[in-house]
Amino acid sequence: MGKVSRRQFLSRAALALGATPILLATACQAPPAAPPPAATKAPEAPAATKAPEKPTVAATAPAPAAQPTAAPAQIKGTSLAILEGTYFVAAGQDLFKKMAQDWGQQNGVTVSTDFLNWPDLQPKIGAAVQAGGIDIVELWPGWCFLYRDQLVDLTDFANGVAQKGGGFAQFVLNSSLDNGKYYALPIGNSGTSMNYRISWFKEAGADIPDPAVQAKEGKWPDWTWDQFFAFGKKLKAQGRPIGQALGHSTGDPQSFAYPYMWSNGAMETEKDGKTIAFNKPEFVDAMKKFIQAWKDCYDETGTSWDDNNNNRAFMSQQICATLNGSSIYIASKKSAPDVAADMNHTLMPKGPSGRFYQFSTRTLGILKKSKNIEGAKEFLKWFADDKQYGEWFRIQEGYQVANTQKWATDPVWTKDPKISVYTQNPKYGRDQGYAGQIGEKSSLAWSKYIVVDTFAKATQSGDAKAAIEWGAEELKRIYGG
Repeated sequence: MGKVSRRQFLSRAALALGATPILLATACQAPPAAPPPAATKAPEAPAATKAPEKPTVAATAPAPAAQPTAAPAQIKGTSLAILEGTYFVAAGQDLFKKMAQDWGQQNGVTVSTDFLNWPDLQPKIGAAVQAGGIDIVELWPGWCFLYRDQLVDLTDFANGVAQKGGGFAQFVLNSSLDNGKYYALPIGNSGTSMNYRISWFKEAGADIPDPAVQAKEGKWPDWTWDQFFAFGKKLKAQGRPIGQALGHSTGDPQSFAYPYMWSNGAMETEKDGKTIAFNKPEFVDAMKKFIQAWKDCYDETGTSWDDNNNNRAFMSQQICATLNGSSIYIASKKSAPDVAADMNHTLMPKGPSGRFYQFSTRTLGILKKSKNIEGAKEFLKWFADDKQYGEWFRIQEGYQVANTQKWATDPVWTKDPKISVYTQNPKYGRDQGYAGQIGEKSSLAWSKYIVVDTFAKATQSGDAKAAIEWGAEELKRIYGG
């Protein structure tokens, strides 16, 4: 396919997301990110950080009162509208909402907070960049590139946050630094790993270490995809299938499809960011295995699942394992203690090319359409302070991997050995677009669910080759490869 013109790319971006006048104003091409400023760069370390319709975890502690601030007098009497995705750990959402309200009361600002189902977040943001009405938005990984022209430059502020926290974690730098600038504040991300039932996998022949021992030694079950599928086949025969969402939802489907692709030798593009590397023979073979595994191991209704279905199925003991954050475990400790006692988390299985996670940072950005940019900046500065950010990070009990290096050794990671594996997400994490760089094109491909839909088409048709060929053609439309 020939090179795609800038006009063609913008038109396709608009049509792909069903918001022609909205995203046409937001997409623009730019060169790859430059090396990070010295003030923010730090060596990678296990960092402390997935995503929903309705919260599944009840609040576990009363929200602490916000600390007094010294915001500029000119923001008094203004209003501030904040939009985020719904939290799977409801205690975190309750705390954030209370913090925002307390900050507003202390500074004479009327604050409203709105939390949307994850798939509904991007359309709402697209409307806001066109018509206004929202000041601060939560951006999924890559969206800070996609919407850069509609976001307030927060470079100086973000660099200050990084410096105070010992540097941003490497996964944050990789997925938020845009040609030396930050157009949104990195806040980290929710982690993912395999949730599984201990006793059931033991019955299937898996060697399961004691949770305390594996956390102390850092030796979690080191399964390959073939081994994982073999356990799943035995367990599905007992009426205990694996559960995996492959619908149009921003959390679990994407977090599964990309790593399986990478671990089997395929990727969206090569390092040049142009050459499509999706339709590879080894990936076709791996997809054939997955099609068979879908029949042998999985709950086959998963092609229509979103980020909630697997949570509910696991807690109701209908499935033996699922890819998820620690939210299932946190919820089970309260509402299904028998499930919590018999579950643990382990690393994503590995393939011939290794073990991977799709792991990048989410960010909070200020829209240029905001009528209260100063107030929005003051709120983010206050929220990013260790006192507020630390409370918000810790109340989520290991569900959130934090933004800066200082949180990587926080006691939250040793309090409960069953969540310790989530510290490994940054180690194996890659961004959308890998082996190329994350940017507006990779974010568009992600928003169109191209990789996820390839898996869904393969399982529904039984034709791995045709499904991957379809995915490769869709990627060419975006990357121009």
